[in-house]
Amino acid sequence: MSVLSESPLKRILSDLAKIDGVKAVAVVSHDGFPIESVISSEGVDAEALAALVVAIHGAAQKFGEGFAFGSSEIVTAEFSNGMLFLQDVDNALLAVITDKTAVIGRVRLEMKRQRERIKASI
Repeated sequence: MSVLSESPLKRILSDLAKIDGVKAVAVVSHDGFPIESVISSEGVDAEALAALVVAIHGAAQKFGEGFAFGSSEIVTAEFSNGMLFLQDVDNALLAVITDKTAVIGRVRLEMKRQRERIKASI
């Protein structure tokens, strides 16, 4: 697909995927269906990612409610070989998967910067 025929959402996700260490970027519905994704790492299935992202986000929301923390801004899960970042964009979720080399602050900053653009593109 040429850059000219890419949707605005795909272009935004492609830009996020260019951040060092980012392996996959996806926007998924709250029902667990992939809306759009850019995946540069083999072995990442967009449909499986979407389903798991919704479950993880739901658990984080319940935690926030249970401890009166309010809504989550960005959910971050750190694993031995990578990280997962989740952000609610009103009617969908943005998921970013990175390896351990990614700079956490840069990923979070770019997610916050792109939130409104993503919302407008869905």
